[in-house]
Amino acid sequence: MGEIVAGLFSTHVPRLMIHDPAARAAYMGDDVTTFYDALPEVYETRLRDLDFDTFVIIDTHWHSTLDFILNAHDRLQGVYTSDEIPWMINEYEYDYPGDPDLAALIAEETERAGGHAQCSAHRGLPVHYGTLNVMHYYNPGPRKRRVLAISVLDTAEIEANLRFGEAIRRAVERSGRRVVLIASGGISHKFWDLDVIRDRASADPKDINGDDRRRWDERIMQWWRDGDHAAVLENADAFRRTCSPEGRFAHYLILAGAFDRGAALSRGIQFGRYEAAIGTGQAIFWFDPLPATAGKAT
Repeated sequence: MGEIVAGLFSTHVPRLMIHDPAARAAYMGDDVTTFYDALPEVYETRLRDLDFDTFVIIDTHWHSTLDFILNAHDRLQGVYTSDEIPWMINEYEYDYPGDPDLAALIAEETERAGGHAQCSAHRGLPVHYGTLNVMHYYNPGPRKRRVLAISVLDTAEIEANLRFGEAIRRAVERSGRRVVLIASGGISHKFWDLDVIRDRASADPKDINGDDRRRWDERIMQWWRDGDHAAVLENADAFRRTCSPEGRFAHYLILAGAFDRGAALSRGIQFGRYEAAIGTGQAIFWFDPLPATAGKAT
């Protein structure tokens, strides 16, 4: 039987793809992100030697309207330039094996439960930097794991996202795959206005756009550290309404749904620090699975 062997909430900010130290400092000033070290640390200490087959990535830079869309290509291959910020990510060549069989099972389980999901292997289906940036760090070298990218569904509310996560778990169990599920995106997500945004590009949390959003992010992260995923879900609606989290927080909600609505998620282990990225809140948390009957971590 297949298994989701870990969950990972991970930033995918474009600055991850600035590789020149001088360019990093020119963009972020004296407070350069810790994520250049944190993502490789996740790979070295958690992923490199872990026994698993496939990364399933909930990509908050891929938005759909009527269905969750699953990239069902046999291979994710191409050259990527960001249409949002091409000077930061451009002409990036990528090549990963896909997982169309698992995609089909997830769509089937979603539809069986009354949800809405579609596989797509159409030519020209884009792969977004919410997938590519994290795979650059978490899936390096010649031994590439399979990659299954999935959209966030902008019209899905909290319950629909949780049910979709449950469908992912059932499909993984049927598939025989061992999966790492990545919630790719940020926490609060409010950019600074153009007149000041370049002056607020440091990674220092003081450059989060709004004290209320920063306090909410800190509250969410403390619940993750405590393993109190029930509290996160109880407050998810208020968080979504007041802090405009990236992807309407769908990436975390789907992750929680896949782990028995958070009851089978461990305390979160943080890599790097909590940071700002032109106003938005960013962090990396690793979650190990718990038995579904364990409830909140102790």
